[in-house]
Amino acid sequence: MGGRHQTEESPATVTRFGAGAAASGIGLSRFAGVIRAALITNILGIGLVGDAFAAAQRIPNVLQNLFGEGALSAAFVPEYSRLSEHDPKQAGRLAGGVASFLLCLVSCLVAVGFLAAEPLTRAIAWGFTGARFDLTVRLVRIILIGSGVLVLSAWCLALLNSHRRLFLGYAAPFVWNATQIAVLIAVAVLEFSDTSAARTLAWAIVVGSVLQVLVQLPAVLKANRHIEFNFLWKNPATATVLKRFAPAVLGRGALQLSSFIDLALASLLSIGAASSLAAAQAIYLLPIALIATSVVAAELPELSRIDNFDEVADRLSRRTLQMLWLVGPIIAMYLAAGPQIADALFNLGGFRNQVSHDDLTVIGLTLGAYALGLPALMSSRLLQNVCYSVGDTRTPARIAGRRVIISLAVGAILMFQFEQILVVDQGIVGFGTGNLVWGPLPDSVRNAMHLPARLGPVGLALGSAVGAWIEFWQLRKQVLKRSQLESLTRSGFWKHVLPGLAALGAAVVLRQLKIDQALLQVSLLGIGVLAVHLTISWVLGTRAMSELVSGLRLGPSISLPPTKDKPS
Repeated sequence: MGGRHQTEESPATVTRFGAGAAASGIGLSRFAGVIRAALITNILGIGLVGDAFAAAQRIPNVLQNLFGEGALSAAFVPEYSRLSEHDPKQAGRLAGGVASFLLCLVSCLVAVGFLAAEPLTRAIAWGFTGARFDLTVRLVRIILIGSGVLVLSAWCLALLNSHRRLFLGYAAPFVWNATQIAVLIAVAVLEFSDTSAARTLAWAIVVGSVLQVLVQLPAVLKANRHIEFNFLWKNPATATVLKRFAPAVLGRGALQLSSFIDLALASLLSIGAASSLAAAQAIYLLPIALIATSVVAAELPELSRIDNFDEVADRLSRRTLQMLWLVGPIIAMYLAAGPQIADALFNLGGFRNQVSHDDLTVIGLTLGAYALGLPALMSSRLLQNVCYSVGDTRTPARIAGRRVIISLAVGAILMFQFEQILVVDQGIVGFGTGNLVWGPLPDSVRNAMHLPARLGPVGLALGSAVGAWIEFWQLRKQVLKRSQLESLTRSGFWKHVLPGLAALGAAVVLRQLKIDQALLQVSLLGIGVLAVHLTISWVLGTRAMSELVSGLRLGPSISLPPTKDKPS
């Protein structure tokens, strides 16, 4: 036993180090992504061109996200991780077979999408007409090429995750974002028209996609020198992965599919709704990527190597509490200061198209509505991992399917009601008769430029939050039944949640400070919220905080023995 610990890191250490590496890579990529989103919002504007680009990018991205990192990691990583432990050559054949399958599948889908871009756009961006529709079609055809390339990047990511090399895989999108940032600055300096800027940016996506793959490939080939490109899809290991792949597409891709449907529904709202929703999603997805994705990525290979369900249950409890604690101050900021955050990030006054304060208010309130579903969404990602680790991709798929349907139904109902509410001078103004509305506004109103902003996107975000909680409770029920546990978290739940609630109260109070500069206001709010969160956590003796401090003090290479709470 002593010799083993000298040569190998403990699972707790691996996970802590892996999650940290993933979070670092994701943080680098997402930071660049926020800069990119801010530049897009200011260069393309909240309007016709911004709506077209938001929809056009989302349509191909579904291909990337569904058939890429989400589904692929769920189906591929458990099987590959087990094989690579004792048979690297067989693992290499599996990796090569999966790569060939993805390339064939995606090539066909990209070709069909390119030829059928017009009916595809008409079927998805339901409310787009005229110039907004035509521009979306042209952009879809270009961006589809880049999305097809990025599926190969997702293959690289899954393989690197299996070998616990998480930083590079998650940092690689920095190259993708940086390419677009450079082009965005160039088109602003050269004074391209909004339409020309959108087309140029679409080609920048293609170039960035190729560069992202090229950055990852050397590390992939070094991680396993036995990778053989082949078409042996009937090979038992490859067949197992492909069998699990289809249900994993829906299970892991529910978030992307839900976001995609939100934007599709937003096409039925007034001009600017789709670009406002896309801006809110760019901020909303940050904690999911930084916290949930990093923890999930580090946990999935480890869970796949564990046979003892008591250990699985213990890891599940610890990671769930850690995520709830980490996301607490973020939710507090989103709920209490959404418009201020949007102002700080997206209002680059004088850069190109200044975003109005009313549009920023819509973005911020949409962000707050999305935040209501964050705890459920992040916990669900971890619960899905438990199912995937034992090869069960069907249960998460069934539950995710219900979640998408519920989000669609609730969002479709609420968005038309909220679309009746105007934002004028950053204040909310009622509009309409107060009766339930079951359809979009007349085309003359929806497609009119320079009308007051409307809160339709908030209704869509609330629908997404409701669906997230439904998914969480159903997954929780299934996992508890399988593990024969009475509770998801064995103890310490309130010690991890109360600091976040206190942080929310602090944010509401601190928001009353009248500071003209949005970035300064958000910075002071963030410092105050974080101070309250950490203070309450220290007073309560929150375990997640203790583990974080220990990790920072001792460093990632030193393993701390796991501590077990007594059952509550």
